[in-house]
Amino acid sequence: MKIIRGEIPAPIINLPHLSGHEVAGEVVAVGTRVSGVKVGDIGLVYIYVSCHCCEYCLTGRQNICANVRRIGFELPGGFAEYLRIPAASLCKFKKGFAFQQMAILSDAVATAYHAIMSLARVSAGQDVMIVGAGGLGLHGIQIAKLCGARVIVVDKEPAALDLAKEMGADVLLDQRLNIPQEVNRLTNGYGVDAVLEFVGRNESLSWSLPSLKRGGTLVLVGYAPQQRFPLDTMAMHYNEWHVIGSRYCHKHELIQVIRLVEEGKIKPCVSKTFPFDDINEALAVLQNGKALGRIVLTY
Repeated sequence: MKIIRGEIPAPIINLPHLSGHEVAGEVVAVGTRVSGVKVGDIGLVYIYVSCHCCEYCLTGRQNICANVRRIGFELPGGFAEYLRIPAASLCKFKKGFAFQQMAILSDAVATAYHAIMSLARVSAGQDVMIVGAGGLGLHGIQIAKLCGARVIVVDKEPAALDLAKEMGADVLLDQRLNIPQEVNRLTNGYGVDAVLEFVGRNESLSWSLPSLKRGGTLVLVGYAPQQRFPLDTMAMHYNEWHVIGSRYCHKHELIQVIRLVEEGKIKPCVSKTFPFDDINEALAVLQNGKALGRIVLTY
């Protein structure tokens, strides 16, 4: 929606633009020099096309490549019947899994996985707060539960909180409450070990950061373009809070997510599907906030 609203300008998004960054499908043609991929393979797309030669790529952090181009952003995306990608961007999955379920793994699931596993490093017995029970948050709940954490979910929509409960959330909080106070009550005055911020707006950051325990970690996944968040430097100093930005995932993490879904350990949350000809209707539903989980276009 940030692209549709014009919040991501050039040089990232240049008009005319073809969006769509969560893509799954079947290989119908391969280049003459391609190996390891054949016609008939099915898979989804790792959307970051990195340079493989900058400092970040050479140290295993291709998600922050200095020269990265992204399918659906700088490069044409999946709102089309056919999509040309580098062979290395294909992540195969087993036949028998629906494309509309698997497509969302690339962002909605793998982005949450990277934030929770690699950055927050959630472990058994910890308290984790998920801010925002949308497409990413609903999968973040499942991943945090797989780690053995107690999961507290905060959202303003009752229907979103109900779905969060179905996904395994232990505690549900309406964001209109005094969240730090509620968290202190639930944690015997300590606060949570980690906050996964899938909203990233000043309104939620004002109470999500103070909900941390001393030495806790806030991972910023969601973001609002052009918003600036003032930090309480004294509180940061005394509590030794860690604030970390989180961007997409690594390819090996997406492959791990595919395996977890194939094993039935994570359930992709798709709320609605639309035929491609109804794309404008689908975008309207998304913009109006009427969808829980992801919306998927099908051919």
